[in-house]
Amino acid sequence: MRKKITISSLFTLLLLNSFSQIVTKEQINSENKSIHKKKAEKDTSSRFYAEASFASSFRSLESNVDFLNKPLGERANESKLGIWSYSLGMTTPMSNHIYFDGALSLLRNGEQYSWESTISDSTFNYQSKYNYIALPLQIKLQGGKNLKYFIGGGLIPQMNFSYRQNQQWTDSLGAKGDEKIKVNNEINSFAFSWLVSAGLELQFENNFGLRLSANYRNQISNTYIEFSDYIHKASAIGINIGITRKF
Repeated sequence: MRKKITISSLFTLLLLNSFSQIVTKEQINSENKSIHKKKAEKDTSSRFYAEASFASSFRSLESNVDFLNKPLGERANESKLGIWSYSLGMTTPMSNHIYFDGALSLLRNGEQYSWESTISDSTFNYQSKYNYIALPLQIKLQGGKNLKYFIGGGLIPQMNFSYRQNQQWTDSLGAKGDEKIKVNNEINSFAFSWLVSAGLELQFENNFGLRLSANYRNQISNTYIEFSDYIHKASAIGINIGITRKF
């Protein structure tokens, strides 16, 4: 009788052990599925960023054939100008790999000119800057986790709020002078540009991050009004660096 009870008890213990293993495996599988499901869910976190951009800015310039068709003259000899712009913006995910990037920006375009006489010490230089309040709006594709990479493009509505041209000269006797011109009545109040960008964002554990990117932008509309002498469309290629805050 004791032998039968012992065999029965062992059988029961083996059965219970097998059952517990099955339950444990099911729990592990369930937890793994839950983890994979969470990873596949949409990332709903947005990011605020502050960014500075240094760009090499230039323009296309043509005579306005619908008005006076004035020749370009010395303006044909203008060259590129290095210039800073600044942005405050936010990125918001639309799906796992697509997000919207919108910003408020102090956007600048410009060009410069330099002349030196071949028969005297006379020189003449200027740097023209066109300043805009702009709204860069982009749709971007993004991948990665702590180190994210992205590429995108969009449009930039721009409202002109100031113009400045710094002039410097030296006359034939070596005397130097300078002037700042802040009024240009031929500048259009509004302009539009398109842009493309690509870059990297390094996310830290404290929810702050560092963003580095490159972009190219090109103006669609004329910088000047309809009946100005020229058709001027600015372009720029630049490097952006900024800090981000996840929330």
